[in-house]
Amino acid sequence: MSILKTLTTGTLAVLAMASTLSAKDFSGAELYTNEEFSYGKFEARMKMAAASGTVSSMFLYQNGSEQASAERWVEVDIEVLGKEPEKFQSNIITGRAGAQKTSEKKHAVSPAADQGFHTYGLEWTPNYVRWTVDGNEVRKTEKGVNDPKDQVANLIGTQGLRFNIWSSESAEWVGQFDESKLPLFQFINWVKVYKYTPGQGENGSDFTLDWTDNFDTFNSARWSKGNWTFDGNRVDLTPNNIYSKDGMLILALTRKGQESFNGQVPQDNEPEPATSSSAAPMPESSSSEPFIPPMSSSSEIMAIQQVRTPQMQPKEVRGIVNAKGAHVKEINRYRVNFKY
Repeated sequence: MSILKTLTTGTLAVLAMASTLSAKDFSGAELYTNEEFSYGKFEARMKMAAASGTVSSMFLYQNGSEQASAERWVEVDIEVLGKEPEKFQSNIITGRAGAQKTSEKKHAVSPAADQGFHTYGLEWTPNYVRWTVDGNEVRKTEKGVNDPKDQVANLIGTQGLRFNIWSSESAEWVGQFDESKLPLFQFINWVKVYKYTPGQGENGSDFTLDWTDNFDTFNSARWSKGNWTFDGNRVDLTPNNIYSKDGMLILALTRKGQESFNGQVPQDNEPEPATSSSAAPMPESSSSEPFIPPMSSSSEIMAIQQVRTPQMQPKEVRGIVNAKGAHVKEINRYRVNFKY
């Protein structure tokens, strides 16, 4: 999205203990790996969610990028915008908080992202970022070739893999929200993560499979569930809207108090890969337990503020600025983030 959403500087009401940060009417979800990766290949077999006013995504993100004190912003996106599910938006975000550089492009998906399963892929190397759908390249941004903003060279450090579903208040960007379309579900059949091993992968490729997760159970050693919210978003992200059922990981967008999935899991005609692991699988954790994540992020070209909900009495620390340069508060035990 080429137009930044105008932000207002509001007072953040932070409540103690297990209370929520806001009284929003809707609930969404965000899933993220506990580990961050230095380059690699990332694939997910998904049926995305899409209805006007929503965002359904897969992205890479470096924890702390959103901090005003951070040296750099590091993020790579795949996003299905609700008003046009026959496409997805790719993006690289670099620069610094308050001065981000972006490079959005849109790509056709057939059948539409919410009508069938597709295998979405991201390749991140020191020399290029590449997006694929069902094994076909749809975009490749290569250092020194077609990267006028020099973004690839500035994807420095590590990034974690993330998925989320939420509703933007920017109708211009995602369409007018229609709550009658709820509930909505993003289905993830499997995820594969590959290490970056130049020339040492299968058939001389640059990637070697590290692990596969087909979500027969929820591996809490590998994944965590977000419980925060951010300005410009109609939903509170909650662990209660992430669950595994019949070999599918489900992220939901629902009305508040209706966080559940009682429907039938859609069938994916592609054979399911076997789960492999570099970490011992863990049983599915209770979504009702208090959850304090380390740090988080998201992705959308709207410089808006994201806030984690602490599960303890916070201590205020001032001096952080958001992506528009307005001063905001940072709270101990969570981080201020922004959605692009």
